[in-house]
Amino acid sequence: MAPTSRTPKRPRAVSDDAALSKRPKHDKAEAEAADVAAVDAELASINALLQEEETSQKQTWQIGKRVKKLLEAHEGLAEAKQLDAYFLWGTALARLASLNEDPTLADAAADKFQQMLKLTANEDAADEALGPVGFSLWGSALLIVATETRSREVLDQSLAKFERAVHVDGGTTFETRFQVAKALKEGGDLLAFLQQQGRERAKLQYYSRALQVCGKLEEIYKQEEAKPKEEQQPDEADEDEEDDDKVTAQDFAEAKLLEAVLQGLLEDPASCDDFHRTLALYNEAIELNPDSAEALMEMTNYLAARCLAKDTLGAKPTPEEWAKLFDELEARYKQMLAEAGFDLQECHEICRRKDDHDQEEPEEEEIDERVPHLLNTLGKGLAAFVRSFPQEAKPSKKQKQKLKKSAGGARFTHAVEVLRSAHHFHDKLGGYYLACLYASPVFEDEEVGFLCSIVHASTSILMQNSYCFQQCRTWLETADSYGSLEDEFDAQEFTTMHEKPWFKRLAQPPEQIDDIDDEDNANDEKDDA
Repeated sequence: MAPTSRTPKRPRAVSDDAALSKRPKHDKAEAEAADVAAVDAELASINALLQEEETSQKQTWQIGKRVKKLLEAHEGLAEAKQLDAYFLWGTALARLASLNEDPTLADAAADKFQQMLKLTANEDAADEALGPVGFSLWGSALLIVATETRSREVLDQSLAKFERAVHVDGGTTFETRFQVAKALKEGGDLLAFLQQQGRERAKLQYYSRALQVCGKLEEIYKQEEAKPKEEQQPDEADEDEEDDDKVTAQDFAEAKLLEAVLQGLLEDPASCDDFHRTLALYNEAIELNPDSAEALMEMTNYLAARCLAKDTLGAKPTPEEWAKLFDELEARYKQMLAEAGFDLQECHEICRRKDDHDQEEPEEEEIDERVPHLLNTLGKGLAAFVRSFPQEAKPSKKQKQKLKKSAGGARFTHAVEVLRSAHHFHDKLGGYYLACLYASPVFEDEEVGFLCSIVHASTSILMQNSYCFQQCRTWLETADSYGSLEDEFDAQEFTTMHEKPWFKRLAQPPEQIDDIDDEDNANDEKDDA
């Protein structure tokens, strides 16, 4: 009688031992199958978590722990499963790093993608494992690291990953090329920030390359638009898959906005034709997506900068043309703010209540998060116009009495009220541009100083330009206290304040503050004497 008999009868005791010796192969196969199923289920669960609109920091750490545990518990995990695990881990880290501009998370994400590269046998295998999405995420992570470390080497590594993403997807995908254009623009910004010798040319090359990519994006969009409607509308079964690749007007609006920004960075500052060309690009971006607050604010930043440097353009645009541009700009803001539930005229009421120390301010409803940012940027634009054309803000003798009764009548006052309202809704906003406005040399004379005095009803006597100086200090120190100067402080905006000890304290590095404090104390002692 063979010990491996499969007779349905109960085997004898001697056969039990033999049967047990046969079970491990069967049990091992079952265990391996169960192990693979468990790994697949865990990877699928993590992937489902990443499909959510936004992954929180806590969820990202949980993903990392789960992947690490998975890899440690399955030492012999198939290469394909390891690649999937590292991809999910890197994706979670890269997304959170981009959301928070966190270089530590970005470096960790880049490390996970590097692990994938080590696991693959060759370049083709790496391309298949990472795909355009993986390389784009890797590039984004490295770009954050490059910005933090100010490293040209890491910047070039980042751009290489973006270019690889384009190569992998065949160069026909709108989103992948758009990521390249944005990365090139940010790379140029980084070089501009470093301001090192020989970087000017490299910066312009980055911007030019980005502008060329924008041209390719327009080609892709037009090709998509030219397709028959049958091709543009996928079958219901493929709808979810196709939606990610479909290029919408909003997508193209983002590309057109980037093109406008790049054109503005590359244009000849003395060319009126270039100015109008760039302005047309901004208008096109806004027309493609009228709901885009970003496009409107970027256009305002451009107009404000060009208006302040209007002398480079010569006689054109005329003051009347500039006034029309800013009036049209404000009309757009008024409409967008109204759609967000805010009446621009409310700025005057907000300031009036503050100036009258009204203790019975109405309870404010929850404000749309766009409102303070829109007010801040509009105020920046209005302030730039007033600084460039102070005669528009100066009241005639006949107007002065009227202005005293109606604080909203002058452009200067309107700019101040808009910026003060931005600060009212958001502590970090409004203050810096108010300080720039009050520091402007064009407001040193007594007549424009009068405008400063009417902004606050409590100010009745103006001692030459001391009011403007004091307001500049108040708002600049306010902006500093909320951390607003870290990103946008420009000492050249405050030439009238350079010799003031309090300004030196704000403008100088920390190690020089002690010397300035000594100087300030000495001045105080003289005043006391």
